Amino acid sequence: MASVFQKCKQDEKNRHYPCGKGRCGHPWTVRFREPGGRSGRQREKTFPTKTEAANYGIKVENDKREQIYIDPERGKVPVRVYAHEWLERQAVKAGTREGYRHFIDYYLIPALGSKTMAGVQSSDIEKLCIGMRLGGLAHSSVYGTHMVPLRALFRSAVNEKIIAHSPVAAAKLPKAKTKRVDERNVPDAKAIGVIISHVREDWRVSVWLMAGCGLRLGEALGVKPDDITDGVLRIRRQAIRIKRDGRWVMSLEPLKGREEGEWRDVPVALAVHAAVVGHHQRFGVGAAGTLVHAGNGNLAYDVHFRAEFRKAVVAAGFVDKEGKPLFTPHGLRHFFATEGISKGISLVEMSRWLGHASIQITADIYGHLSPDARDRLVAIMDGSLTSLGEATSDAVVGPADGTASEAPVGQDGVASVMMA
Repeated sequence: MASVFQKCKQDEKNRHYPCGKGRCGHPWTVRFREPGGRSGRQREKTFPTKTEAANYGIKVENDKREQIYIDPERGKVPVRVYAHEWLERQAVKAGTREGYRHFIDYYLIPALGSKTMAGVQSSDIEKLCIGMRLGGLAHSSVYGTHMVPLRALFRSAVNEKIIAHSPVAAAKLPKAKTKRVDERNVPDAKAIGVIISHVREDWRVSVWLMAGCGLRLGEALGVKPDDITDGVLRIRRQAIRIKRDGRWVMSLEPLKGREEGEWRDVPVALAVHAAVVGHHQRFGVGAAGTLVHAGNGNLAYDVHFRAEFRKAVVAAGFVDKEGKPLFTPHGLRHFFATEGISKGISLVEMSRWLGHASIQITADIYGHLSPDARDRLVAIMDGSLTSLGEATSDAVVGPADGTASEAPVGQDGVASVMMA
């Protein structure tokens, strides 16, 4: 059990020993053992009053009994130190690791790196998120993407008994918003045809794959000829940028949200298949076996393709009043989804082909595009309200022979009509 005493009265080495005053005003000490019985390390903590010391001693013993005791010293590790140690232990894909590292180095450490893990409060987390938003990051990036490593980092600290509670869990943060796609801002087939004509020839097949199969850019850059069999594209990998030996390189990695060896299948339209075959015959494959590659045969950089696509959109004349391009490569994936859903493809099937983690994501982004929903609702409401209107008319006008019916009379002597 924890003991409470004054060193001025019991410790000969204390500079106030021996103190004969009853209310001397000297500090009170709590002495206790950490969990582990006699093998547990003996610790001491000093308080200005006996009450505070006694209350802390009671708390320590209760925490030990409930196995939630936290060593105060462990919480003194700086955030910048713990964050890097935590990152090195994470068994995640290279691309995910790089995303975590970017968040830690560019946002977490500049804002909270000098604080101790135990010193981070929920208000600090809220300020961190507000700072990222003011810095220009999108709502979805702050409260969606960057919340993943932030929550995981502090959850790990709780599990390791470095801190008692996660400040992220206690912070008042808005939910990440899933942005519905505006079909009016998605290129149609005619626009895509014009854009393709302005893209460099050896990269045009990527536009076909994104628009015709709904691939993400990295997935399109990672397609190999033998991925297409019997009219089906088996998407096995994505080409993404990762930092290796201090420099950015392109690497073939597992699909987003999937492990090594997992895949998804997408039906391939005849036009897309013809474009792939024609491209393969003319340009072959790169050193990694992919259809799209740089001039030196290595994997094409996503940033280079985005620049090329942006240039093609501008050249095609699809710009806003300020001359900025209206469409991005991801808009081609939106074209695939909006075309399919608006013409009868179910959300379940589209979710599987797009590779979403759940159908809820597909519904949030594209659910408003379900075909004929508006017309069906109008027809249903017309039927219901028309019958209601006829019933109301009969109550006032009378039977079909045109004779007036006797309307109910209220207490004030005025005829009234009750409507449901």
